[in-house]
Amino acid sequence: MYNPITTRVGVTATLLALLLPAAAALADGVADQVTVIDPYVRAVPPVVGTTAAFMQLRSDAATEHFVVEASTPAAGAVELHMHTMDGEVMRMRRVSHFHLPPGGKAVLQPGGEHIMLFDLVKPLTPGEQVPITLTFDDGSTKQVTAEVRRIEHTMQH
Repeated sequence: MYNPITTRVGVTATLLALLLPAAAALADGVADQVTVIDPYVRAVPPVVGTTAAFMQLRSDAATEHFVVEASTPAAGAVELHMHTMDGEVMRMRRVSHFHLPPGGKAVLQPGGEHIMLFDLVKPLTPGEQVPITLTFDDGSTKQVTAEVRRIEHTMQH
């Protein structure tokens, strides 16, 4: 016998059973689908108040996503940046995001995309750990711990 109340309850329960796993997956967000590889911050002399952070971000997501912001308590301001060539001169400029291709990688490295840390709160020493929070286009965040490292330059002749 058809009972509209029990039928409606049954349909609602079935829909919830189907939708809850999907909602939980969305709640996890992009951050849970990104692996951070080798994060580090460039060591600079104590009188320098600006440095940069580098890392690789590997996405396991099936669609493209973006890092849209970064922050750290170690700096007064943090910006996403990249280097571009302007004729023979390399220039640094602020960007709105870093692209994470589906199942691919974003490489933040010297001379390319990187995270700028301005107005350092205190001098950073090699070996120190710097917390960095990455924010993704869906609003999810990922906590990263980046080691402060000396970066040696090699000169090409």
